[in-house]
Amino acid sequence: VEKVWNRSEQIAGKGYSIVIHGKPKHEETRATFSHAAASAPSVIVTDMAETIELACYITGEAEPSGFYTSFAGRYSEGFDVSKDLQRIGVVNQTTQLATDTQAIADYLKQVIRKHYGLDETTTSQRFADTRDTLCYATNDNQTAVTGLLQQQAELAIVVGGYNSSNTTHLVELCEEKLPTYFINSETSIVSEKDILHYNFHKKQELLTTDYLPSTNPVRILITSGASCPDAVVERVIAKLAGFYNQQARLDEIAQTI
Repeated sequence: VEKVWNRSEQIAGKGYSIVIHGKPKHEETRATFSHAAASAPSVIVTDMAETIELACYITGEAEPSGFYTSFAGRYSEGFDVSKDLQRIGVVNQTTQLATDTQAIADYLKQVIRKHYGLDETTTSQRFADTRDTLCYATNDNQTAVTGLLQQQAELAIVVGGYNSSNTTHLVELCEEKLPTYFINSETSIVSEKDILHYNFHKKQELLTTDYLPSTNPVRILITSGASCPDAVVERVIAKLAGFYNQQARLDEIAQTI
């Protein structure tokens, strides 16, 4: 988060306004917004749909007055939509999907370039390069999961805190391709038949039966949030391995690492 704040100050010092990609009510987003707003005009966008809407105010396709309704409570005091979107930089709530933030930044950059007739050599006149603000741990985990999802698997288990935004994003990635179970420790794996997992869409824990397929061997994608201790993940792996009498094999592998 400190990296994002420092970068916000740097681009604000160069006369850029700050577009923050994040959830408006998230504690980190509010803190980043407050920090950014102290240095430069700032506005929060939640997703690509809102980014496209914001772009219409950059190009003049939308009436300026509409901005203050659409983005109520999400722009800094004194924000002047007629001039404060002419030079911008994008930063993010560090637990947001890195790929989503990059897509938002790329979209706004293209809008700015087209609107002002810029090319690669002149883009920085109106758009700040902020790619280095993405949370490295979060980004690395997301990139790793995206790669793992290219492999064959029957299910995914994501380990981490139920209130963790970055872990929730990993769950979202896995759900696109696999039956996915979000757990906070090995104790959530009740048995080889039952698993207690969190449905973040409904904000409740569910008990699912027959979560493991009858095939043997079974391929399970296991990942965890950026702040989840390795020891917790290891215990999850060990418990699952025990259902298939593979604990000895795990011990052999551990000795070679």
